[in-house]
Amino acid sequence: MDNETKIIFNSAMEIAEQIDKHMMKTSLSNESVKEMLRADLRDFLIFITLADHVIAKDEIRYINKSLGYTFDYETLKGFAVRSKMIRDDFLNTPPASMKPFLDYANNEEIIHQGKYYDLKNLYLLVFQAVGEDFLSSSKHMDNIEVNQLTRYRFMLESNVRSYVKSGGNKPNRPDSIPFKLKTKEDTVKEESDIPFIGTVSGGDKTIDDLDSLLNELDSLIGLTSVKEEVRNLINLLKIIEMRQQHGLKAPPVTKHFVFTGNPGTGKTTVARLLSQIYCSLGILSKGHMVEVDRSGLVAGYMGQTAIKVSEVIERAKGGVLFIDEAYSLVAEGNNGDFGQEAIDTLVKGMEDNRDDLIVIVAGYPKEMEDFIEANPGLKSRFQKTIHFPDYNTEELFAVFCRFCKGLDYELSSDATDFLKAELERYVENTDKYFGNARDMRNFLDAAISAQANRLLTENISSPEQLMTLTSKDLENIFITN
Repeated sequence: MDNETKIIFNSAMEIAEQIDKHMMKTSLSNESVKEMLRADLRDFLIFITLADHVIAKDEIRYINKSLGYTFDYETLKGFAVRSKMIRDDFLNTPPASMKPFLDYANNEEIIHQGKYYDLKNLYLLVFQAVGEDFLSSSKHMDNIEVNQLTRYRFMLESNVRSYVKSGGNKPNRPDSIPFKLKTKEDTVKEESDIPFIGTVSGGDKTIDDLDSLLNELDSLIGLTSVKEEVRNLINLLKIIEMRQQHGLKAPPVTKHFVFTGNPGTGKTTVARLLSQIYCSLGILSKGHMVEVDRSGLVAGYMGQTAIKVSEVIERAKGGVLFIDEAYSLVAEGNNGDFGQEAIDTLVKGMEDNRDDLIVIVAGYPKEMEDFIEANPGLKSRFQKTIHFPDYNTEELFAVFCRFCKGLDYELSSDATDFLKAELERYVENTDKYFGNARDMRNFLDAAISAQANRLLTENISSPEQLMTLTSKDLENIFITN
């Protein structure tokens, strides 16, 4: 853990010890809240680890070193399966240590290092800090793991709010303070330097002609319905241009889109192509794409979110602003959160820059439906939804082979048969949030690592053998049932 995370973690553990002593005095329970918190953090990190279906050595090492466990690959895998952490109900079940923490805050004035603290914020912060530190230390971090951290945080926040609303927690002391103290220097730096968190792609080279871009779209594996939707949009835009050339009125057409689908279904790739296609048609001036998620739009302090969103919109002008997991901007009853401020600023920015900006919001189908329905400003601007279906077995195999080809690898005949069988089982048994093409990339990474170990053990180094993945290299890919 880095120093800041250690301070937060140790402080939470020290307060858990205070709770244990308090409960022993009042004979409320014999359970150790400190051990409950440690186990909850363990399960939380394993939950994030499983998001990309790959258990990496550095992830196991972090859990063991930071929380005092002795997992190896097999024991952690077995524990995860027995505990059913891949199922959706894990995200619907608050950690066991939450209620003792909040109950204690209801009955005691929390003093730590001579200061009064808001204990519920400390509880949320320890999960957030440990989760972020865990991801930053991992060489195999994937966006889907970041998304799982966000989803878990929202579950915690929702349960804390429900507890407070039920009368289970008194109002904070007037002089209580957030757990992390800000110095005057911190405040000056925050107000003057709000970093951009996101990626910018395209726009730095000449946009290809429309036919080339459409050929690139057609070359994508699967996505038949998506390709048809995009072509329909292009045909409509061409007809509108013809009508305008003849002095006819142009029918209204939506420029902003909702992309729904599971991770790894090509939403980002198609959004990037759309930005270039719209530029080639003269609708956008630059054709680049700015990609952000909640962290790229929402700041931690009053007044900063509007500045942050405005700066992101300014970067995206002339192209596409792609907001991944956009529903995370809103959580039910999210009082005091700045997500709504981000949405309000976004809606205004869309209106102010309607002639040279396209906004695409993306995420899981049900969550995105609720997100759009929850805000009239969004509903009136996002009237077109394009759904990206999951890949079937044949498409996943084709994606895996394309990744192999791009890195000068190929499958042996036994590996081909093995992978097809495994992918068929995988598609039949995976949960609704599986990672599609992202999983194929992670599976290939794992296979390449296994092949490297095998070749060095067997003392093999011929070019053909360096290129070939066998069924033995694929055997240890972690595919969740």
